[in-house]
Amino acid sequence: MNSEAIVSALSFKNWAVVGATPNKQKYGYMVYKKLKEKGYNVFAINPLYDEIEDDKVYKTLLDLNQRIDCVSMVVSPKRGKLYIEQATKIGVKYVWFQPGAESDELVELCEKNSIVPIYNACVLVALNHKK
Repeated sequence: MNSEAIVSALSFKNWAVVGATPNKQKYGYMVYKKLKEKGYNVFAINPLYDEIEDDKVYKTLLDLNQRIDCVSMVVSPKRGKLYIEQATKIGVKYVWFQPGAESDELVELCEKNSIVPIYNACVLVALNHKK
């Protein structure tokens, strides 16, 4: 994966985590929590929950009234298409697929809609290396 895209994505402060969850064993929780710890403005997206540790959880990306630069995808590829379409509508620059969340179709959909896809890279690992 192109490390320039990773460095660039991490330089933006407004993130949404699709698949954020209150379950501490899951990547949706770990990614959300790590972004918050690193000082990002991060919004949780998951239609199944109302809050994670007192933070509001939004049903869709379209429910945010905030500009989002990067979306972290922590859902299965079959659930991802809807969120790529929403990301396109709200002008997201980057979609970062956690390992296992990407598919060729979703990567192509991003590229077709001028969104830079990041895959084969874990956001948790990248944040641990970020100065």
